[in-house]
Amino acid sequence: MRPYLYIILSLLFLSSCGNKEETKIPRFKVKPEVPAQILKDHNRFLERLKPITSYEDSTGIVARELYEVMEFHFKEEEDYVLPPLGILPSLAKGELPEESKKVIQLTEKFRKNRDVMLAEHQMIKHFLEEMMAVAAKENHPELSGYDEELEKHSELEEEILFPAVLVIGDYLKLKEEDL
Repeated sequence: MRPYLYIILSLLFLSSCGNKEETKIPRFKVKPEVPAQILKDHNRFLERLKPITSYEDSTGIVARELYEVMEFHFKEEEDYVLPPLGILPSLAKGELPEESKKVIQLTEKFRKNRDVMLAEHQMIKHFLEEMMAVAAKENHPELSGYDEELEKHSELEEEILFPAVLVIGDYLKLKEEDL
């Protein structure tokens, strides 16, 4: 399974070599906030995994790899993927954000990097499966259910949150054209 990870890592590296201007996150006066529940979930997943990374067995080794990938991935999501969701309550009231163009930039950055984000989900899934398998062999019941919770979170992002971010960007583009 390791060659698969090297392919994904190569894809991630190559995608980061693009035009730096395109990959820049715009500066906001007030950046839209990632919904609090998503931040709580990200923190909870990392906090639950953190003590496992100190184990001196195979579970700890894989947990460290998983933690590193998850921490990086969550930061990316919180920097530019999920903030547009913070404007949903305003959009539902018919209000447009002052800095619509910058929100559109975030959604376009995500649109360009969507495949990379999904590849990172696959890396996380791989390390998660590996960790759960060795944790079962090494008798670590404290990890029970962790995989199911993280997989539900990933499915929520892929099936609902990620598409919603893209729809927000498309909606704002249409509204900008009307002005």
